[in-house]
Amino acid sequence: MFRWLRALAVSDMMYLTVFGLLAPIFALFLRERIPGVTLLTVGLAEGIYLLTIGILRPFSQLYSKNDLTGWRTQHLLWFGSFFAAMTPFLYLMARDMIDIYVIQILYGVGIVFCEPGWSRLMDKACQYRSFLSTERYNTIGTLTAAGLALIGGFIADQYGMVTLLIYMNVTIVVAAGFLCVLYWRFGLNKNSTKA
Repeated sequence: MFRWLRALAVSDMMYLTVFGLLAPIFALFLRERIPGVTLLTVGLAEGIYLLTIGILRPFSQLYSKNDLTGWRTQHLLWFGSFFAAMTPFLYLMARDMIDIYVIQILYGVGIVFCEPGWSRLMDKACQYRSFLSTERYNTIGTLTAAGLALIGGFIADQYGMVTLLIYMNVTIVVAAGFLCVLYWRFGLNKNSTKA
């Protein structure tokens, strides 16, 4: 396997599954940190995140669809990586549920903006290796997220939520940096065969 393809897979797994560390304990985190949190407000926060993704995904894909040079897609990846990478740090600074709702919107925007760049890199990767099927990749990602959910619960229980969120932030920044470098290096020219 090409080195850049392996780096793509590893950084993408880190980037997408690290939020599995927080997913099972998000409600507990909010309950500990934010006054007046109820199950309704936690559900609303998660709904805002999913609604943001559902509304913006078609626009981000349309925006980068006819991007032959990859320039616009690269910028979407950069901005999306920045928004998603800042999410754990912003959780630590949140004072009330309004802050959490805004953070959930930024997180949704970040994920949606990253998708076209990631898809472009994976399309390029699949030109080289046919075994990287979407189904296999998604299965591995889901299993990794499940394992990280268990680890996240352990870290939060033993060391606290602040430690978990700092670890998440560092991991996401590193993974997002790798993805941006890979896209810049290999994703700009769709016809490029450098490896």
